[in-house]
Amino acid sequence: MTRPSLCYLTVSYAADLERFALLRHSLRLFSPDIPHLVYVDSEDVPLFTRRFGDERGIDIRPTLEVLPPEVEASRRLWRSWRGRLLDRLCWRLHLHRSYSGWKLQQVVKLEAARRAPAEAIVFLDSDVFLCAPTNADVFFAEDCLLLHESAAVLYEDYAFETARQIMISGNLSCTSVAYKYIHQSPRFLRRTASDLIEHLGSVHPNWIEKFFDTPMASEYNLLGWAVRTLNRYEGYHRETLPAEGWAYEVKRPGDLAGMIATCRQEQGARRFFLVQSNMGLEAANYIPMVTQMLDELAAYRPY
Repeated sequence: MTRPSLCYLTVSYAADLERFALLRHSLRLFSPDIPHLVYVDSEDVPLFTRRFGDERGIDIRPTLEVLPPEVEASRRLWRSWRGRLLDRLCWRLHLHRSYSGWKLQQVVKLEAARRAPAEAIVFLDSDVFLCAPTNADVFFAEDCLLLHESAAVLYEDYAFETARQIMISGNLSCTSVAYKYIHQSPRFLRRTASDLIEHLGSVHPNWIEKFFDTPMASEYNLLGWAVRTLNRYEGYHRETLPAEGWAYEVKRPGDLAGMIATCRQEQGARRFFLVQSNMGLEAANYIPMVTQMLDELAAYRPY
């Protein structure tokens, strides 16, 4: 068995530009040799290309490459002023809104992963960045991709697994052990994404529509199921490091200063740092202090 080729994959858009810029800064410091495949909303390609297009190892592509035409058209509608007006009307009238930007990014990740130029994909969201030197060796054990899989613990974990079961078979009467795959940084083989989408296409006339209609559906839990059931872990090696050692995670604004201090003390040993974007902390309020920390870590431990 030979080691699969590897790339990073990020799905982003204009509103996350500065967070994405921090991610790119960290990749330049700590992981310049791994290619970075980036999909952004089609209309945002010029913005990202002007800012990052000349950087080494980055490949910026539009969502229209991976989304069916009708889904891309829906995405453009909801992002336009008409879509924003419609969104407000739905909210005021308590109507169900079929579109979700968060879920659309998950669909793009799945479609991009199955078409990626590399055989293994490490997913990096725009609110994640690296904090220590990282090369391809970090992601493999005996040429198998290291898999972040842990037992479900939180209600949220079980909700994601319930949604996965609804997507796969709709039968909630089965006895099952629930798992969690939303750890930093998720990584899966390209063939796993391909096998998953092929399976979903065999179960649903329109799997993307089903994904949008299923509350709490998660691309990573679906991929994890495909690893277990379709691939039977072939090509994977389950990570033995405890989950708390995989990343520095900031999920509440009050945790930021303490986690930065911990990262400094540990010299970035966990490699990945998450400042969750949906907690309301503006990027401008933390990027300067985080950038300073990264520059200090890079100077202390140059790549």
